[in-house]
Amino acid sequence: MNVQPFFHAETGSLTYVVSDSGLALIIDPVLDYDNGDISHSHIDTILEYIKRKGLELRYVLDTHIHADHLSASQYVKKVTGAKTVISHRIKEVFAQWKSKFGLENLANFDFLVNENSKIHFGSTVIEVIETPGHTPACVTYKIDDNVFVGDTLFAPDKGTSRVDFPGGSAEDLYNSIRKLYELPSGTNVYLCHDYPPLGSSPTMCVKMDWQKRRNIMLNQNTSMGEYVFARSKRDESLKEPKLLNVSVPFNLTFKLPET
Repeated sequence: MNVQPFFHAETGSLTYVVSDSGLALIIDPVLDYDNGDISHSHIDTILEYIKRKGLELRYVLDTHIHADHLSASQYVKKVTGAKTVISHRIKEVFAQWKSKFGLENLANFDFLVNENSKIHFGSTVIEVIETPGHTPACVTYKIDDNVFVGDTLFAPDKGTSRVDFPGGSAEDLYNSIRKLYELPSGTNVYLCHDYPPLGSSPTMCVKMDWQKRRNIMLNQNTSMGEYVFARSKRDESLKEPKLLNVSVPFNLTFKLPET
């Protein structure tokens, strides 16, 4: 099995192509967006990589409804026929944002997965770990000794995701991360975001042991009370993601909001 990362510098987002036995899947694909205009340069580069490698694209998976970039899942499905995958709790997230954005219908996804879901892929199986906290619909995808955690964990020197969106919960995120910490220490943790200084490379993957020992917000010795206090204080200082009012409605409906 091979994991190939792609970094979208404009949003600090990481997309992964996982391949096995001639098959491929994409995790958390990103569209380019600028002042009302969508383009496909970044995702097309990824699709060209898959074609060049002679891979058959089977699935496109989102770890959650992103608030800081537009998902390319529907575009990938349209041009390749790949099946879309997301948490079954997306219905809750849709209900929480529906009135704010005047949303009508949730987009169609091929597979709504939960903790018991397993998707056969090549010689292996994609397992789903529900990891709510950042949003109710956050999931981690486990493939062999690799986990793709979405926004649940950041690089150890940056901590964890925020929990101040509708349905977010510091207590839930604490429990979700504790569940991940039960995985073997050698597990590869693939991140969804990093924001390196200009000229530096992003942190894309760390070992679970490093997260457990070094995460500045929630390590193996952090109590729930300590984490909830620190996370809440941190969230008080955070600004709203600049693309939230476009990303959330688009990622729930695959339609740009009317201006």
